[in-house]
Amino acid sequence: MFGKEDIKFLQEILMNSWPAHHYYFLHGWILRFTDGVTSRANSVFPLRYTGYLNELDKDIKLAEKAYQAYNLPTIFTIPDFFEPSNLVVKLKEHRYHQLGCITHTLIASAQKLRIGVINEKFKYFIYSKREEVISNFISKYSKRDQSAQKILDALVKRIIIPKKRFIIAKHENKVVGTLMGILDPHGFLYIADLLVKPNFRKQYIATSMLFKVISDWAIPNGVKTIWLQVEIENNKAMNLYNKLGFEKAYSYYYLEKSLE
Repeated sequence: MFGKEDIKFLQEILMNSWPAHHYYFLHGWILRFTDGVTSRANSVFPLRYTGYLNELDKDIKLAEKAYQAYNLPTIFTIPDFFEPSNLVVKLKEHRYHQLGCITHTLIASAQKLRIGVINEKFKYFIYSKREEVISNFISKYSKRDQSAQKILDALVKRIIIPKKRFIIAKHENKVVGTLMGILDPHGFLYIADLLVKPNFRKQYIATSMLFKVISDWAIPNGVKTIWLQVEIENNKAMNLYNKLGFEKAYSYYYLEKSLE
């Protein structure tokens, strides 16, 4: 069972694996700013609170002013544990509303992960940096356009202490899938940007890329734990990861206050 210190630890790894452009620290809260691209990189992480409870309203207002300065809505990341304990009640009093659905953080021991067969009908290539072909593929088949991808390209370059690798799957020399793996010094491998071209899905490309990056790169570099995030409404992905041996560590969601 994951406790509050475990949640704090994984949230810290997440911030290092997805480094924002600017940071501001407010009584233990970590405010992140990255030109509005992804809620993760543009939200408050309330891992701990060192302020006074009778000044919580004031601190919420200060956070809002900080995001308004960047012309961004104010978003709080709300995991299963946060500080102070009455934060959600206060945010709702300040007219915050839930943004999107709940996301599960799933975790699996590298030793116990049920690694299957790699689909050898496709070719797999591992890179140490985010090649342009990867950005172009993601912008074409995801909700993020080219301008957003440029911001994310800069974000990825800021991943320095964790090791990173990018894997693509090809069919007839054309990209049909991509995945990013970020290995923390503690041995936690974070899986992100997993995407397969729509007409190539259900051919085990996603799991093949996952197995490939684990067996060819993460295991030789000391991986101990694999973790990723899945929206609760994505039943197919949840079922797949459960079959592979992943279990829920904790959940989180976002509370947002739009610009006025």
